[in-house]
Amino acid sequence: MIWFVIGFIILIVIIIVCLLILKGLSKEENQYMEVSDHYLKNIGKSYTREEYASWAYQTYERIISAIQNEDYYFLRDILSDEIYNHYLLNLKNAKDRNVKNIVREMKPSFQKLVSLVIKDNLEISKVWIKVSYIEYTIDLASSSDQEQELVGEKVIAGSKDKKNEKEYMLTFVKERTEKESVACPHCGYITHIISQNHCSRCGATVVNKKYHWVLVGKEEIRTNSSF
Repeated sequence: MIWFVIGFIILIVIIIVCLLILKGLSKEENQYMEVSDHYLKNIGKSYTREEYASWAYQTYERIISAIQNEDYYFLRDILSDEIYNHYLLNLKNAKDRNVKNIVREMKPSFQKLVSLVIKDNLEISKVWIKVSYIEYTIDLASSSDQEQELVGEKVIAGSKDKKNEKEYMLTFVKERTEKESVACPHCGYITHIISQNHCSRCGATVVNKKYHWVLVGKEEIRTNSSF
C-alpha cells in the first residue's frame, strides 16, 4: 500500500513537471508571435512577413561575409555606430594577433518577423532567426603561403568539421517614412530603401542612412554544437 502511494505521488509530480514545461514552451511561443501580413498592410508596408524575415536573414549573412572581407562601406551603412565599432575593434584585435576568423556554410533553419512597431517617429522590428554554420580561427603567421597550400591552414580555435547552431533575435531600426521606394535623383531608377541608401543601378545616394533599416541589436537566444 505504501509503495502504491509513493508511486502515485511520483506520478503526480511528473505530471506537474510536464505541465510546467509545456506552459513554459507555450509562453515562449507566445512571446515570439509572428506578425501578420494584414498588420503590415495596415501600417503601409508593401512586403509580406516572409519577405521581410528573408531580407533580415540575408542581411545578417551579408554582414558576416562583409566582416570577413573587411567591406567597411557596407558595414558602416547597415550597422548602428555601436555595433559597427564593436566589429571594427574585433577586426583590429584579430589583425594585431595575426589571426582571422572564418565563418562558412551558413544556412538558415528558420526566420520569423515577430515584431514591427512604430514608436514616436521610429520603426522598430525584431526578427527571430536560427542558423547553422562552421566557424574557426586560423593563424596567418604560422606558415608561408606555400606551406599552407601543402599542409593547409593552421586552425587555432574552433573546428572545420563542427557544425554550430545558434538562434538570434535581430533588432532593426529606421525613421518612419511614407514611402520605401524612391526614384534616384541621378538616373531615375526606382530603388527600394529597405536596406540601402544608395541607388541599385548607379550607386548615387538617394536617402539618408536613417531612412533605411539598420541593425542595432543582436541577442543570442540558444547555442548548440554537433559533430
